[in-house]
Amino acid sequence: MNVFGDSTINTVHHWLRGLSGRQSAIADNIANIDTPGYRRREVSFETELARALNTNGARLTTTSPGHVSHSRLGGGLGMDQTQMLSSMRADGNDVDIDQEMVLLVETQLRYQAATRALNSRFDQIRNVIGTT
Repeated sequence: MNVFGDSTINTVHHWLRGLSGRQSAIADNIANIDTPGYRRREVSFETELARALNTNGARLTTTSPGHVSHSRLGGGLGMDQTQMLSSMRADGNDVDIDQEMVLLVETQLRYQAATRALNSRFDQIRNVIGTT
């Protein structure tokens, strides 16, 4: 629900929901690091964010060849796919603690950036309304 009709708030809301889902998946992966046969979960929130934005009528566009389009955003949070190593232990568990910790830190940093963006937008709205 967006009481202000503000697309920025709506976008950041989807951003935070996706990051929350990713953080939950990473936490499950870490919690199950010693569970035989456990297969790691992955949430590609960039894909979900682009889908949500396109569903709401907003389009991510590039105005310069140097801009990164949403189609080039992968689920690796800036990690090259060759860096996303996949290893399977003898017990069938494929969780790599080092990879999960890197993804956790990146997710936390993106979450902090999103909350800062949301707080900044609310500050702008408060300034327009004239309250402090």
